Amino acid sequence: MASDLMNFVSDKEYIRRVIKNPASHTNLQEGLPSKQLFTPIDNLAMEFWRNFQEKGGQILKCDNSQERISFLQKLAKAQQYNFVLSTHPNISKELESLHINYVNSIPVNNNNVDAVIALSTTLVARNGSIGFTQPVSRFLTLSNIAKDLIVISRMRDIVPDIEDALVKNKKNAEDAGLEFLTPKPVLAQPDNDQRTPRTPRIILLLLSENESKNH
Repeated sequence: MASDLMNFVSDKEYIRRVIKNPASHTNLQEGLPSKQLFTPIDNLAMEFWRNFQEKGGQILKCDNSQERISFLQKLAKAQQYNFVLSTHPNISKELESLHINYVNSIPVNNNNVDAVIALSTTLVARNGSIGFTQPVSRFLTLSNIAKDLIVISRMRDIVPDIEDALVKNKKNAEDAGLEFLTPKPVLAQPDNDQRTPRTPRIILLLLSENESKNH
């Protein structure tokens, strides 16, 4: 019993160090904890969906790219976005086609930015968080910019846990950093709008398995 407890503590400490400084590990696949800290997840999509929404996130499931673009257009019209921050060239092309005003860099006075639109290649099922690779987003952080954060991702990008996300990011993006954002419950009603750049509403446009994110 004491030995199992020590192994558990050791595994947690290893993961804590990896999350704090992933660049210090040349190969995250080597030396990962040998024991599972959590029970296996039977259905990654359902687990992520449940945790993300329970924490306050909104998911719009898109069966194809045309439906995703339609959702984006409806959001921009319903929320009356004046300007959005585009974090990827392909997103900018779509915004142009929809006649949505956008900027490619954070303005000095970011009160003029109503929403951020970003891509994510990592969704964590265990805690319902979203990972952003910094070279993809081109920003040090995607938090504290606008009241709405609109994320485009795919079901195939869901991974079980944080350590799986770090391994995936290390494999695909070498030494790039990974920022994790978790939604918080916020009301966005006309008579009680609790959204702020510090506590934005996170809306996920989630593409089905057969569709790409076009990036």
